[in-house]
Amino acid sequence: MTTQQSSVERRYVEAAAAVARMVRKQGTPEYDPRAHEAALERERKAAEAFRLHRR
Repeated sequence: MTTQQSSVERRYVEAAAAVARMVRKQGTPEYDPRAHEAALERERKAAEAFRLHRR
């Protein structure tokens, strides 16, 4: 595994974890729909980069 590949995988895992944290906040005063959308977009981009590097 290369350093670049590790970095891509790490970014994907971190982005997915951020989305999970946002989902757990739904229905609470701490929930921010804009932050949730931003987290989803970061996760989508990280997942795409992860798929491209696995090829």
